[in-house]
Amino acid sequence: MHLEGEIWNEVQPQLERIAAMRLSGESNCSLAASDLVNEAMVRIFSQAEIDASSRPRVLGWVSHVMRQVLIDHARRKAADKRAHQKVTLLTNIPETPEVDFLELDLLLQELAEIDPERARLVEMRFFGGMTIEEIALALDISPATVKRRWAATRAWLYHRMQVG
Repeated sequence: MHLEGEIWNEVQPQLERIAAMRLSGESNCSLAASDLVNEAMVRIFSQAEIDASSRPRVLGWVSHVMRQVLIDHARRKAADKRAHQKVTLLTNIPETPEVDFLELDLLLQELAEIDPERARLVEMRFFGGMTIEEIALALDISPATVKRRWAATRAWLYHRMQVG
């Protein structure tokens, strides 16, 4: 099923809000929220088929695409020898540090080797702005399980960012 019509109308405003949140407060950022959404949508519409059976599944997939767009942009900037993109990782842990997109991508790759589902959870929550309930539906697990895994994974990421 192609991403179009009703589901697109539901996710587009959320994508725009997420893009604006991810890019807000960024200094020297050459990527506007609308550019981020447009680039993500170009990539999404170039895919032949996606599982568009439910809004949470679409948001989960779009979260991955948004991550890739942001990482690709950060890599291009790094190749130009400019500063990396920094974002604040929302973890509910006091004094959460700013996070470099490239550092976060490396940590998510490491996490995916340990537990791919937890890496997807971070991707959906951080890059997709999905709720606990939406993630539970997308991953076919209970909201309580998502909450526990999110708390443990946030702590793991926070620790790994501190250790370097």
